[in-house]
Amino acid sequence: MKYIFLGIGGISMSALALLLKQDGQKVVGYDSTPSELTKRLEGQGIRIYYNEILTPLNHADIIVVSSAIKEDDKVLLYAKSLHKKIMTRGELLGQISKDYKNVIAISGAHGKTTTTALISSIFIAAGLNPSVHIGGLLCEQNSNVIAGTKDFFITEACEYKDNFLYLNPTLSVVLNVEAEHLDYFKTFENVQKSFLQFIKQSKNTIAPPPYSKEESYFSFKNYKEDISGLKFDCYYNDSFFIKIKCNLHGLHNVKNILTAIEVANFFGVRKKDIQKGIAYFKGVKRRFEKHRFYNGSTLIFDYAHHPTEIERVLATVKSICKGRLYVIFQPHTYSRTKLFFSDFVNCFKRADEVMIFKTYPAREPYDENGDAKRLYEVLSSFTRVSYSEDYNILTSFGDLKENDVVLVLGAGDFYDKCKF
Repeated sequence: MKYIFLGIGGISMSALALLLKQDGQKVVGYDSTPSELTKRLEGQGIRIYYNEILTPLNHADIIVVSSAIKEDDKVLLYAKSLHKKIMTRGELLGQISKDYKNVIAISGAHGKTTTTALISSIFIAAGLNPSVHIGGLLCEQNSNVIAGTKDFFITEACEYKDNFLYLNPTLSVVLNVEAEHLDYFKTFENVQKSFLQFIKQSKNTIAPPPYSKEESYFSFKNYKEDISGLKFDCYYNDSFFIKIKCNLHGLHNVKNILTAIEVANFFGVRKKDIQKGIAYFKGVKRRFEKHRFYNGSTLIFDYAHHPTEIERVLATVKSICKGRLYVIFQPHTYSRTKLFFSDFVNCFKRADEVMIFKTYPAREPYDENGDAKRLYEVLSSFTRVSYSEDYNILTSFGDLKENDVVLVLGAGDFYDKCKF
């Protein structure tokens, strides 16, 4: 089959394209601009068009469309005029998953990527050779996809536009449920309905109450954390299970680790392999990704773009930061900023200084009420805050002192375009 991906540069789209390519299918892509991900795909032999894709569309068997492609996009309109089979990213993920014996699908408003990566690391340590589809770049593999055997498929399951409802997992994980993607769901009640449907069509589920009838059997004691990471004792039914040491940070990641342990235990993974997989886990890019910075300071990139996520990561950094905490935040979409505006105004209290960067609009038209400038203007009335549209802004931080931390937050394009 010949697949053509419209918006192939997306983190999930690029992973699915690689899975198909490595499975022997013909894959061609289209995107508006080159990126690090499209370069990776081209390095794997996938032809990508950046301008004229209309003629190649005539020769496609299946056209896969990203959620980022707008309905009035001329390429999409032409594709529809051809009466070819058109699939969404979610539909394709569901189709691919059917080729695997066991499907482990990780969902939730926060923590999906990290938990998916942790589970993958454990399964790799156990020699289970899983196939993995993830919404971030695994640091160890420097990739967002692993093509293993057909025994285990470990995948993120995103609720946006009900994409996770194309899956019928052997084991589904629901990490948490919050009001998110309200540009699509409109109400929190609709979000909950979708998660309940996801649980209903899963053979087994790990989820917190009220989405599960009982609490997890796994808990922790003796938690400690420093700049190098965290460690704790893991208990199962109040009995000691294993000691855990990991380079992750924050109590929220303890929950992610415990969930990964619960998934591994469900499939009978040995304790020593669980311990090894977590200890050797090198993390995911843009998930508390640390770099040495000016004058002994630390630069951290994190994907947090929802107020709850921002509060959690700021609490974590503040607990280990011995100097001043500078935050650069790029809002992701106008609709999210507008819907959670008061929460965004109140979630930066732990920062010493805040810089608001111009909004990453993604798929959305301009909306003044959800613009980064409006957020900056309100924040400036009661905190030390500035505004920037300069992707080179990090090069101006030369007056930092040892132990200071610069925390860059957001799911937009600042990470890819900034220089430091």
